[in-house]
Amino acid sequence: MKVSKKERRIIGKALDEWQSQGVLTQEEHDKLESTFEVSAFDWTQIARYSFTIAVTCVVLATLSFVFDEWLIELFKSIFTAPELAKSLFFFAGAIGFYVFGIRRRKLYPSKVLANEALFVLGMISTALSIFFLGKVIETENLAPLILLASAIYGLIGLWLPSQTVWIFALITLGAWFGFHSYQVQSDGYYLGMNYPLRFALFGGVLLLASLYGLPRIRAAMEFESVTKFVGLLYFFFSLWLLSIFGNHADFSVWLDIEQISILYWSVLLLVASFVALYLGLKHHDDMTKGVALVFIFLNLYSRFFEYLWEGMHKALFFAILAVSFWLLGTKAEKIYQLKLPKA
Repeated sequence: MKVSKKERRIIGKALDEWQSQGVLTQEEHDKLESTFEVSAFDWTQIARYSFTIAVTCVVLATLSFVFDEWLIELFKSIFTAPELAKSLFFFAGAIGFYVFGIRRRKLYPSKVLANEALFVLGMISTALSIFFLGKVIETENLAPLILLASAIYGLIGLWLPSQTVWIFALITLGAWFGFHSYQVQSDGYYLGMNYPLRFALFGGVLLLASLYGLPRIRAAMEFESVTKFVGLLYFFFSLWLLSIFGNHADFSVWLDIEQISILYWSVLLLVASFVALYLGLKHHDDMTKGVALVFIFLNLYSRFFEYLWEGMHKALFFAILAVSFWLLGTKAEKIYQLKLPKA
């Protein structure tokens, strides 16, 4: 009897289990196992997929023929409609995506990516609805609209609940902070801070919220980890930019300085990374350890490029770089193998 590879694994596991329980003897196990062979190609599966695709194509062809003119007219009416009608249309579409995503998640809880994709479409529709709402009220200040979107995403993330939506809420909140601080002082500084410095503080606020704020709110407890991750990225990526540009907002001014004059930012990044690494090891926090290690190496390699690129022969420079990455890869491979289950 010919069976597929998947069926072979299932039958084999069943025979092994029956033998271990004493239902089958070794001779009976081997005799039954010899009665089937793995088919080289699962034509049944191919046939099933082929018929499914064929039926889908027929349905799409029929719909395209019947609704072609109707769809064109619908899109024309949408994009020539008043701004308020556009806002309401995308608002209704957002609600539809969210509701459909919730129902689908209940029916197919294992299909996480497809379910979250519906929530992403809902967030896009929400953003378009808010954008056209801004057209209705005739405002050129985007900051309040972005803050409104962040607040809506946050509430929807709590309601669903969905970590994807929550991440969008945090990213949108960061975008609002950037727009707001730019509008307050458009010279590139905000309270004496350029963008990397202010976003390092913003990341620090998210970290404090994840550690001390969210754990006290029952509805937000499950977002503690993802908020900490976003906060770590904001914080360390901003410190890394500070190690390159310092607290300078004018690119022409930065070109005239010597990198050694802003070395203290690199030292601060290195200290913060080692502190995070220590806390990660102490509390068995793989996320914090991983981010800390990434920025330790990123910091060291950035300084390597800054201080050694000009004075070192390029062949030697890249040879050192190659050896260091080879050593890093070898170490990572050893760590990976230690985590593999023993045969």
